[in-house]
Amino acid sequence: MAKVFGLCNMHDSPSLGKLTEKRPIGTCSFLGRYGLMDFALSNFSNSGIDRVGILVDKTMHSVISHVRDGSIWINNTKTGSQRIFFNENIPSKKFNTDINNLLANRLHFETEDADYVVVAPAFFLMSIDFRKYIEKHIESGRDISIIYKKVKNAKEAFFNCDVLKVENHTVKDFSVNFGRAKEANISLETFIFTFKTFVQLINHAREISTLFNIRDLVNYVATNNLYEVNAFSFDGYVAPILTFDDYCKYSMDLLSYEVRKELFKEDWPIYTTTHNTPPAIYGANAKVCNSFIANGSNIQGTVINSIISRDVVIEKGATVKNCILFSGTKVGKDSQLEYVVSDKNVKIKEIKELRGEEDHYMYISFGANI
Repeated sequence: MAKVFGLCNMHDSPSLGKLTEKRPIGTCSFLGRYGLMDFALSNFSNSGIDRVGILVDKTMHSVISHVRDGSIWINNTKTGSQRIFFNENIPSKKFNTDINNLLANRLHFETEDADYVVVAPAFFLMSIDFRKYIEKHIESGRDISIIYKKVKNAKEAFFNCDVLKVENHTVKDFSVNFGRAKEANISLETFIFTFKTFVQLINHAREISTLFNIRDLVNYVATNNLYEVNAFSFDGYVAPILTFDDYCKYSMDLLSYEVRKELFKEDWPIYTTTHNTPPAIYGANAKVCNSFIANGSNIQGTVINSIISRDVVIEKGATVKNCILFSGTKVGKDSQLEYVVSDKNVKIKEIKELRGEEDHYMYISFGANI
């Protein structure tokens, strides 16, 4: 099998509003148990890629806290490794690109004994076997490939994503999705490179622009005919987490078993950090319907169509409906919550009613007392 180095890329990521104000997108809690980055890391692991770099754009301590030693996603701990790449010496935010991060850590990736590189973002959630795409890439004899998805809802989703013009499995042009057409070939910003070419491109990227990221670089070399770039279609389920509203929508969509089984495959586990918390406790009068309840929670009230993370307490008489509650949230007696996202360690005790809207969830910031 070819030797492959994986890069989970958290640069060039969308903002989820307050959720990503003080944490990178990859460590945002998802479905009460996972971090968004777990899907990319698990795809690497399940595809036999156990040498992985994580490109972190900010708040490195959040990533370290989540991935720990990385052994959860490494099949062979003797030959595999997971390394965090972080650029501490950036003159301003606009220079904080994935390419500049790699250049700052070039000694740690240029020495990889790899034939190919797979770069995947943390904000497209999917279960994808990279092995068949790597095989196609090798068979093509080309140096760069993009994985894309042909969608029929481009008027409602995937805004500002790259749209590919594809002919004979080759990228002919790039544009941006502004919602003008229903169907589009959306780039999943998942790239396969021949390792030698990847290193050369990264090292010469500053000669083109010091502000370029990997996405820009691929666009540039394709549109200027410097390389012929493959385009390989992915036909599985993709949840694009591009905005706070997307985060809420796709979280709630996955409460449906029919939707959930498209992302969570029986033969494709999604790994995450374990916390060894005890099972959830349900009181004698607790009522739970169509919800995810994580370990360590104490449910004494009513939970409907909601996602409850670790160590959440919902006291007697409280009702939580269509909500996403992060770990450590405490909902006081007789409180009524609907369409609310509470960040970690929120305490709701004095205000008895909090309601957002179905298409505009109320967000409560980290550690707030309500």
